[in-house]
Amino acid sequence: MQNEGKHESNLDTLAVCMSLISASLIASLIVAQRGWIFEARTYPRIPVFDSFSVPTVFESLLYGIMILSLIAFNFIARKKLLATIFLVASAATILLDQTRLQPWLYLFTIMLLLGASCGSQSVSSILNALRICIIGTYLFAGLQKINVSFCQTVIPVMLEKTIPTMEPIMGYVIGLPLAVLESSLAVLLAFKATSRYGAYAAIAFHGVTLWLLAQQNWNAVIWPWNIGMALLVWVLFVRKGQDGYGDLLRPDSPQKVVALLLFTFLPVLNFFGLWDNYLSAALYSGNCPVLRIEVDRKDAEKLPAAVSAAVDYGNQNGPLLIGEEWAIGELGIPPYPEVKSLKKVCAKLAEKEWFSHSRIFIETYPRFFEGEKRKRTEFLSATERP
Repeated sequence: MQNEGKHESNLDTLAVCMSLISASLIASLIVAQRGWIFEARTYPRIPVFDSFSVPTVFESLLYGIMILSLIAFNFIARKKLLATIFLVASAATILLDQTRLQPWLYLFTIMLLLGASCGSQSVSSILNALRICIIGTYLFAGLQKINVSFCQTVIPVMLEKTIPTMEPIMGYVIGLPLAVLESSLAVLLAFKATSRYGAYAAIAFHGVTLWLLAQQNWNAVIWPWNIGMALLVWVLFVRKGQDGYGDLLRPDSPQKVVALLLFTFLPVLNFFGLWDNYLSAALYSGNCPVLRIEVDRKDAEKLPAAVSAAVDYGNQNGPLLIGEEWAIGELGIPPYPEVKSLKKVCAKLAEKEWFSHSRIFIETYPRFFEGEKRKRTEFLSATERP
């Protein structure tokens, strides 16, 4: 009887998690809808395969299928079918434009699929698979931030309105403990004896993150992700009546093997350049490549209004366009931060001849503490060729 009670409690917990995940995905997709259905965009589409394209009306159709499948997921019993439909539609939109492969979409889609694959005897293992996804995300999000650029660049920008004038050393004083704290959340959550403390700390962490994002008016799509993560942490690590926590990291089901592979093993490869940044929780880590354009005055006069709006004309070294600000401002999502992807963006910009006199380049950053002197420029320009 006791086991039946725990099984029912686990089923209830899983149902709550699935509702939270689908709701977070719906909210994020609505906030970022311009990245899927905005036809008059100027930021280039970057298909995974250069020859892969469809009329834009089909992109809107795929977006609609994604939203409807998530809504139906909460009311129809055929969870596996609906999760599969969402996966196929999402994958198709990403094939059409890899900019859409965002960290929140990747994480919550995997969690949705894992939860939907639940069998009658595997509920406890499924819940642990979902916990592994969250633990791995915290672990690598913190590790990714242990680098010079996070301390010298990201921290001052994050706290610009709170600490208008920040001494360089303060970036390290704040940034390093913050990165360590984020990774420490994973360690606390991984053990049942400390999981409740880790959960409270994680919820507070998301609260502070949202406050900072609101201060800077950054990337609105991160709001549903942070709120969804905080609620999932509460349900998975604080909510009473669950069992099976003791074998958290034991690969005793296909779902846990997938979670361990995607969120604990493959992200390690990112430090060797063998796995993508956004699939390794590297959002706002300061070590992802960035597209920059030093805009020549001749080009500035002929830029489309949507592009010109993203140019920093007050930059002391001349007008500067940062790809991330352009994409977020127009599409509601940042670029996919891989050199190979950003090079495709540059090639498409060269075709348009908007920046025929400007210098286009991709700036990459050193990992950990190799120093800013290791920063390098990969390419590119309409006026310079490799």
